[in-house]
Amino acid sequence: GVPAGLAAPTRREGGGQGRRTGIRSISRLGVPLIGMSAPVEEWASKHAAVGDGIGARRIFADLAAGPSSQFSLVREAHAAGQLPVVSYKAGGRIEDVLAGRFDAAAAEAAARLASFDKHTAVTFWHEPHGNMTPEQYVAASMRLVPIFKRGGRRLKVGPLLNGWLLDRQADLFAQYAPDALLRKWDWFGLDTYEAGTMDDPGAVKPASRIPAAKAFLAQRGVDLPLGIGEYNGYSAQSITDTGNVLMDTPGVWFGCLWNTTGGKGVELSGDRLSAFQGTLQKARARRARRRGRR
Repeated sequence: GVPAGLAAPTRREGGGQGRRTGIRSISRLGVPLIGMSAPVEEWASKHAAVGDGIGARRIFADLAAGPSSQFSLVREAHAAGQLPVVSYKAGGRIEDVLAGRFDAAAAEAAARLASFDKHTAVTFWHEPHGNMTPEQYVAASMRLVPIFKRGGRRLKVGPLLNGWLLDRQADLFAQYAPDALLRKWDWFGLDTYEAGTMDDPGAVKPASRIPAAKAFLAQRGVDLPLGIGEYNGYSAQSITDTGNVLMDTPGVWFGCLWNTTGGKGVELSGDRLSAFQGTLQKARARRARRRGRR
């Protein structure tokens, strides 16, 4: 059983009343969940600055910290009517995963997530390239994905691969997504950032990897919902363009903006903040129109 302190909330709170976050509902409406990711200590202030409309929340968890890792954040997301996108790692050594040392923790985490009885996206070891070989990633995923899927019909499992590999290394990208895994995943995703730097942006923009991912799946004869775990852009135009592509590409389940400075991300402010708010407003307006027609 699930400890009382980890039980799912009995009702949605705040702005989450009536929001539908499952793949089927989102696909039927044709309006993806526009979400956000930020460090735990920054979430409240970043959420307040952005305002209403956040439909998904990226959450980083670690099976090495136990099967209830970050469950308070999962509960917060559900209570707000947001889709939790839970990214699990498993300590710092992929060899431990391959040896089965996290099987039990993954099984218990899946059971506890299922206890919420709300739609949840789960991924194992986001952006694996550089941390392990494709062979290690595939073997570890073949081990853990079926365990997570025991969480039932509302727990959906997929990858978040390194989007930049699609630019010029699609063959290497494909090694992380063999047919055996494509048949097991419920959705397919990646993280995508702008090339270059804030002072010297590159030619490749984050929006470009979304149709590239769709084309990759089409070439493999697979039709899976898309998820973008993180995106960011150096300009308001880049953020707007990514939001528009997310909104206008069929079959996108969620897209979360990484709203903090670090790596290739730059926190939102000024016109870049306004651009993201514009995407949220567009999603709300389109959702309201389409619900009104039904």
